[in-house]
Amino acid sequence: MAAKSSIPRWQQAGQVVSRENLLASVWPNAVVTDDVLSRCIYELRKQLRQAGDDEQYKEMIDTVPKRGYRLNAKVTFASTRLTNATSRGRRIVALLVAVAAVVSLSIVVSQRIEQTPAPAQLLPEAKTAYSIAVLPFVDMSATQDQEYLADGIAEEILNHLSQTSNLRVIARTSSFAFRDQPVDIAAIAARLDVSHVLEGSVRRSGEDVRITVQLIEVSSNSHAWSQTYERSIKDLFRVQDEIATSVATALNITLAGARPSGGPSESIEAYESFLQGEFFYYRRSPGDIERSIQHYEEAVSTDPRYARAWAALAGAYSMLAWTETIIDKAMQRRQGEAAHKAVELDPQLAVAHARLSQFYFETGDFEKGEEHENRAVALDPDEPLVLSTSSVGVYLSGDIDRALSMQRRAVAVDPLGTVRRQNLAVLLLASGRLDEAMAEFHTVLEFRPDPEMEFEIARILILQGRYEEARLAVEKLPAGKYRDHGLALLYQLPGFLADADAALKRLAAEPGEIMDAVRLAEVYAFRGMNDDAFATLHKKKAELEFDRTLGIAWVGRLQTEARISPFLKSLYADPRWTALIAKPR
Repeated sequence: MAAKSSIPRWQQAGQVVSRENLLASVWPNAVVTDDVLSRCIYELRKQLRQAGDDEQYKEMIDTVPKRGYRLNAKVTFASTRLTNATSRGRRIVALLVAVAAVVSLSIVVSQRIEQTPAPAQLLPEAKTAYSIAVLPFVDMSATQDQEYLADGIAEEILNHLSQTSNLRVIARTSSFAFRDQPVDIAAIAARLDVSHVLEGSVRRSGEDVRITVQLIEVSSNSHAWSQTYERSIKDLFRVQDEIATSVATALNITLAGARPSGGPSESIEAYESFLQGEFFYYRRSPGDIERSIQHYEEAVSTDPRYARAWAALAGAYSMLAWTETIIDKAMQRRQGEAAHKAVELDPQLAVAHARLSQFYFETGDFEKGEEHENRAVALDPDEPLVLSTSSVGVYLSGDIDRALSMQRRAVAVDPLGTVRRQNLAVLLLASGRLDEAMAEFHTVLEFRPDPEMEFEIARILILQGRYEEARLAVEKLPAGKYRDHGLALLYQLPGFLADADAALKRLAAEPGEIMDAVRLAEVYAFRGMNDDAFATLHKKKAELEFDRTLGIAWVGRLQTEARISPFLKSLYADPRWTALIAKPR
């Protein structure tokens, strides 16, 4: 044990204090990792800067390489009476409060397994439906090249926890949105609306892995459970299951007995390749989809029976096969083969059916698409991918309330997923719930500045008859199709007809992709020019049907976009509408 200094602690400012002395002084009766101490120092610096409202306070704690830490501040005794406190005095008090708060909240006792009380003793007996966010684990490896492994461990725990019906588990898209940000558990929990947060770190050295995990109960801002596991990489699957089970026990809930369908391969090499693929697939930097495919292919080459990797591979192939104007038939063929393989290997894997459904819809086989879509929903009705992709089909079948319920569930488990919220906004708009739709589009804008969302908000204002507000919104849009579409819809605004007609003329002169045709038809229908609207849509449908190998999928998209457009409802009573939306043969 490090020798204790005889100098009073308040007189040690300016001196270097070793990490060993800090650990022995603050945590005298516990086994604490270096990671915890580093995290506490980080949080102290952050709180000092925030409470002091000045960057200089962050520098009050120096790191002395290979030796320890030093406090760069003069420490004196302060009066406990604050009656005549100056502004600076109050700031110092705020700093002291911040330090005290961080010290009290940041102490994480990562004891050895045999020293940790059973998780079941840590929470009340009553069974309660909780909600949890699993944050991306921090890569603490010396080489800093194991982020994919840290992500994969966190996601596998997330997947396992999601198997229980009385625990709402936030999806990866939302939980991982806080990567590389200072961790403010209370703020994250409020943003995701959860009762608990699980965070951790991974340190890998060769074949050895150390995983530190902490379960935080948000309302009390306390640790409900924490543990450190030191294992071989070959035991990774087992330790992931142990962590998920311990968390569930701490929450007094019961997990499904078996590992989730589509879980990790029994080959650690295949699993690592899969995790690297997932890392690139979700990062989405230029070239990342191609990199993800390379790693997914390595995974299925190493373990040809790895259903989850085949399903992921189908999704990545689809990203490259499907564009606005062309279809890469070779890539699409690979997409179908991978999706079929995933379903063949694991018929109980919901995402495999979702990917196969996606393939069938994209290639125009709508009956098989619906069959596998329904199967995916039956297998896992809370999987965000399944919910989001299936809700539109349910809406088109006429069950509007169920479609909205499904999409709301997708948002509940993935609250920061802008695609989920955008899909919900589109369905709300299609069903005439304009105020709710506008609120969702505004929420998407908070997450992601996007002219398309501004455009959708302007369209809602037009549907509500708020033309002057709509004009201001439209004129802020960049020049192009969105702006022209908004201008053309504003023909009823006094003194604006000439500008609206000019915009309509520009829209009609465009070459005409699917959405161009739909938007042009919307303007015609909104202005009461139903013949022109039908002529535009039927012409585009005929063009797409001309090429039977490629066009049939585009016909399906044209019909879907037409059926969810709130501006085309005036066409429904016309017999030509029935012919327009009839399924391709």
